[in-house]
Amino acid sequence: MPLAVVQSDAPTTHHIGQLTIGQSDIELGFQVSVCRTGRVGEPMSVQDRTWAGLMRRIGLVHLRIWQWEVLADRVDLLLSELVTNGFQHGQGETVDVRLWRTGGHVGIEVASGGGPQVPCPRVPGLFDESGRGLGLVAAVADAWGIADGGRIWCLVARGEST
Repeated sequence: MPLAVVQSDAPTTHHIGQLTIGQSDIELGFQVSVCRTGRVGEPMSVQDRTWAGLMRRIGLVHLRIWQWEVLADRVDLLLSELVTNGFQHGQGETVDVRLWRTGGHVGIEVASGGGPQVPCPRVPGLFDESGRGLGLVAAVADAWGIADGGRIWCLVARGEST
């Protein structure tokens, strides 16, 4: 089955909808489940704060292997935002991160379920120090959405210039 993004009736109008991909169309970069060291709902532990940087470095390695370095800045930002959001706002004991590609897209998925809460973009105040993560994802990704009780996915198109 080819890559398809389908608009759905979702809890928020800020996302594109469900992502449907044939498994034979995906080349997996990495998939990892990270156990949080801090408690759910508390500020991130020092160790948990390091995971976003590690996921960015692993993502960059895969982009280099695929010779898709032109996407590095966008993928770097998306991994950072989604992994950090998973630790800050997720309700599960683990944060699951997956990076993959198809013929024309890099896909990122982050899940940290365990609760009924569905991620929703906020409109932060001018001086707020947080609340911009999903807005950045929406601005940087070519498509994104929320599925399966809080799994956030996004796509970055390879484009014609690579």
